[in-house]
Amino acid sequence: MYPPQFGYYRPTSLADALDFLAGGNVKPLAGGQSLIPMLKFRLLQPKFLLDLNPLKELSHISISEDKVIIGATTRHEELVKSGIVRRDLPLLHQSAMKVGDMQVRNMGTIGGSLANADPSADYPAVVLAYEANLRLVSSKGERVVNAKDFFKGPFTTELREDELLYEIEFPKLEGYKYKYSKVVRRAGDFALVGMAVLAKVDGEIKDIRVSYTGVSDKPFRPFELEKTIIGSKPSLELINKFAEQVITLVKPPSDSRGSSEYRRKVMKILTINTLKEVLGVVS
Repeated sequence: MYPPQFGYYRPTSLADALDFLAGGNVKPLAGGQSLIPMLKFRLLQPKFLLDLNPLKELSHISISEDKVIIGATTRHEELVKSGIVRRDLPLLHQSAMKVGDMQVRNMGTIGGSLANADPSADYPAVVLAYEANLRLVSSKGERVVNAKDFFKGPFTTELREDELLYEIEFPKLEGYKYKYSKVVRRAGDFALVGMAVLAKVDGEIKDIRVSYTGVSDKPFRPFELEKTIIGSKPSLELINKFAEQVITLVKPPSDSRGSSEYRRKVMKILTINTLKEVLGVVS
């Protein structure tokens, strides 16, 4: 299919981009890996595309004493190759390696994925596990939104039409074990079910963050259920109970890739296997 007719604007600065975005009916273009197919299917019909690629300040990876800051147009492959991300954000690094295929990783961006908010995308679950902060900017100013408040539903976020996602701030978490797991029908697919885990264990579970993709209309994290196992000693019984309970908290979608019930079964098995590995439980 052919996309609708649209104009193209290449800004000379961030201020220029934000002023143009404020005009309305404009879609930002970063990697285009999600945007272009949506244009072809005419799910989106903007008047203009705003090319973010000339704005080099949107692509960066920097580090401070307690956090890592990643620009919105940083490409997946840059996350894979970054020594900072590999060392200080290993869960993000692991998920970046599982995004799409080589072509997608070389073109797609972390900000594009988060702003698109596909219910089966990899990064939303990861930023939710990290409790990352997202910095949003417009011609009127800027604001910071935590990941738990950013995702509103399928392809829907806290971003206003006049705002851009500028960067994502990840906390540096010391001493956490991690794992990003996902089940796909074929290589490069979006997750049928995906799972991001961060856990601090010292004899007992000191902290745990469990986040899912593909099981709801947005990334899902069972905050209250997590609390019930903090302070417990890891065991197969504990993990099985957690898996049984977590699948009752969601109603996964049914589509051509799998029914809701099938996704629940996959979610349960993925939860058991991933938590066994992260928590060091041998069956």
